This record gives sequence, C-alpha cells and structure tokens, in this order.
Amino acid sequence: MNPIKTQIKHYVETVQQFSDVRVLVIGDVMLDAYLSCKAIGIADDAPVPLLEILGQSNTLGGAANVARNLAQLGVKTSLVGVIGKDANGTLTKKLLKDSKVNFFPVESEKPTTFKTRVMAEDHYYLRFDEENRSCINSTDGKFLTSLIKNQVDKVDLIVISDYDKGIFSPTVVSQIEQIAQSNHLKILADLKPKNIFHWKTLDLITPNVNEAILIQELFNSGKRLNIEGLTIVKNLRTLLKCNIVLKMDRDGMLIAPLTGSVQHLDAFCQSPKDTSGAGDTVLSTLAAAIGQGSNIEQAGWLANLAASISVSKPGTYAVSCSELVKAVLQSEKLPLAD
Repeated sequence: MNPIKTQIKHYVETVQQFSDVRVLVIGDVMLDAYLSCKAIGIADDAPVPLLEILGQSNTLGGAANVARNLAQLGVKTSLVGVIGKDANGTLTKKLLKDSKVNFFPVESEKPTTFKTRVMAEDHYYLRFDEENRSCINSTDGKFLTSLIKNQVDKVDLIVISDYDKGIFSPTVVSQIEQIAQSNHLKILADLKPKNIFHWKTLDLITPNVNEAILIQELFNSGKRLNIEGLTIVKNLRTLLKCNIVLKMDRDGMLIAPLTGSVQHLDAFCQSPKDTSGAGDTVLSTLAAAIGQGSNIEQAGWLANLAASISVSKPGTYAVSCSELVKAVLQSEKLPLAD
C-alpha cells in the first residue's frame, strides 16, 4: 500500500474507533438560545434597530457542548456539572439526553447559566447573559466531587471545560487532580487564564492566542510581553509542564508536545461562516483521539480537521464521526502517521 493510502487508512480507523473511548467531562454547563429576527427599521422611541422575532432555538453550551461534541463523534460520554433548579436546567437535561450524554448534575440554588444571542440574517446584534458566577457552596462542591468519584473507574480520561462560572475552586481542583492521579487518568483542559494556578498536574491545555498571552502575563506578574506564538507555547509547556495546543483561528494551530519540536498546522478552512463552539470541537476531538491512543500530533491534526467542518456551518455545530471520516478521505494535507 502506498504511503498516502496508509495515512488515510490510519486516520479513518482512528476515528472509527472513537466508539471504544470513554470520557468524563467536568465543567460549566450552559444553555444557549438564538433569537432569529428580522430587521424592520428604527424604533420610534429611540434611535435603535427595531427587530421582529421570527423564532428561537436552544442549544447546549460550555461543558455541555463539549460533551455533545464527544457524543456526536461516537465517544461514550459522561458529564458532571452544575445546573439550576429551573426551567433552563430541565431543558438542558433533556437536550443532553437527546445527545446521548450521561449527565450527572449538581442541582444548585444558582440559576442555570443561560445566554441569548440576537441574530438578524447574518448580523449578530447582541447577547444577554443570565448567570451567577460566584463559587458553588461547600455542599454542592462535595456532591460534585462525589459524582466524579463514582464515574472515574468507568472512563479513559477527564476533560475540563472551564468558563469561570464558579465550579473550579482551588479545593475542587485539588480533589479532581487527586482523583485523576489515583485512577491514572489524563486531564485535558480548556481553562480560563485566571484559574491556571489552581492546577498542578494537567496533561494538555488548549488556549487561544489571547488566553495564552494572559497566562504568560500571569506568570510574569502582569508584565506585557511582545512575543509570538511559537515562543509562547514553548514557554507555557515549560512553565506548566504539559502539552499545549494553541488555537490561532485562520492561522491554524501550534502543537507543542511536552518533549520534542513544535508543529504548525495550517487552518483547513480559510473562510469560516461561524466560529461559535469551534474551541469545544477542538477539545473534544483531541480527547477522543488521545483516548483512542493517538499521540498529540495525530490528535491535533484530527482536531484541526474537525474544527474546519464546525466553522463551515452556521451556529454551534457538533461534527459527527461519519463527517470526520469523510473529511479525512477528502483531505489533501495528510501528515505522516506513526
């Protein structure tokens, strides 16, 4: 078999084996609403756009979207997170069940994080956020960690999806890391920079450029450093002692294994329709591939390809296993597989 066909076969088989992978997602669960509107002029009472609401759609956001992406790829997916005792929490549970995600919720007195985006044709007007970003109380924190302990013997790795909505206190983070170490589980994470110092034993993080710059500044007492992506990822992997995947939008990705050279991957899609949720697609595909046994370079290539599918679709889009297989078969940029 020639080298190209060998590469294609390797990646197709990798994706097809995602169904053997078991992942636990821990993070900030959100519900997103999209108001589809029609611009009909300017309001009489103020010089602001006047929109007529045509309809509303709801979709999973935050850690729930990461879990949805994993399940859509065929991964056996469990999710632990916090929702409110409200209608949005009830709808979130239904959408997760429909997505074939095993959800183990902490039902808190805090409301379910809910974001409403107002759209008119191709124009994104504004967003309303309904949330309480305070830390969960100690009772909810203990219940959260008990749910995690009940799931870890059934999974192959842990994914952290941190949107800074109050789950990841230093105490909860320390307990998650202890649980992961005791069960020999890797932790892959998408973190808010302000929480980076809570973590000590991460295996991989997936910041975008702005987040990576902020993390770098936090390690340098807030000093602004004028450095480019290659230097940043090298610095971060040294400081954090973990693998780094730097997301750079149209400039693709930088893949920085803990040891070895940094690899740049060009973006497959140069004219994205919508980048909403693309970071969740990257994290979920990395987790699926690493859980299956791929190294970070191979997983990064598949994540880059999955992201290109996601951003070519309107709204928050979860890529299916069959779509990713088809994209592999059609790709003209195949790296060599080990």
